[in-house]
Amino acid sequence: MFPKESRAKQKIIATALTLFSEKGFTETTMREIAATIGVRAPSLYTHFESKFSILEHLLDDYKHYASNMKPPESCWVRLTKDATPDDVMSCLTLHFPKPETEYYLKMVVMLFQEQCRNEVVREFMTKDLILWHEQYITTILRHLVNVGALHRDIDIDFWAKIHASLNYALMARYVLGIGEAESEFKGKGIVEMKRTMYDTIFKLHSTKA
Repeated sequence: MFPKESRAKQKIIATALTLFSEKGFTETTMREIAATIGVRAPSLYTHFESKFSILEHLLDDYKHYASNMKPPESCWVRLTKDATPDDVMSCLTLHFPKPETEYYLKMVVMLFQEQCRNEVVREFMTKDLILWHEQYITTILRHLVNVGALHRDIDIDFWAKIHASLNYALMARYVLGIGEAESEFKGKGIVEMKRTMYDTIFKLHSTKA
């Protein structure tokens, strides 16, 4: 997290993220960020022009970091004509390492708080999270059609949107502190729902059916 930044800048970014997630971006001021760090507000402006520039830095950093969480290319060798739901699930393992979990949760909380009142965050949620997931699943399903694992009558756009909605629901659960966010949760998790989705896809559209 923020490995290329100076220590001072890292502290500003980390402190801002904490405050954004706890109070909301709109309610947090540069003065509060400075006070929390223990410096005078003007010193922040040597690193960032404004609160919005801190937000943009956070979004860019998250986008770059998340892009490196893609499953390894080796998982694609399993997506052959004989692919199964398990093979597809192996290509969906996107997660942050445990040391970065707190960072991820703070980002998710901040994004959900601001998406309805901040155009920059709303665009990020739409294009860089929801649409990205749709495009990724679309790529996988089209590949399965091309290799002959699934029939061409499958509505790829429909299933990609269902998958993206499950990812959105997972983030919402984190924000609300329910489901997978609880250590003792025993209900049906989002991963299980995704598995059910792909079981259904193969049941309805597999060329072996």
